[in-house]
Amino acid sequence: MIGTYVRETGRSVERMTRQDRLVVLGRLDEARVFAVRRATPAVAGALRVSRSTVYGLLAELRAPRAKDRQP
Repeated sequence: MIGTYVRETGRSVERMTRQDRLVVLGRLDEARVFAVRRATPAVAGALRVSRSTVYGLLAELRAPRAKDRQP
């Protein structure tokens, strides 16, 4: 999926922006890749970021938006 995104955008992993990473992680999350054991370190390595970065971006993706929250 990461390779597909790189081909779609023409942007290498090293040149991905934060938004690019969010899109890729969103696709991977939808495909339930992170349900597989030790997927996060593998994805972090493929994106050339830390596991901490992947976890932080995933938390951001999964968090309910402020406007969607009930009062």
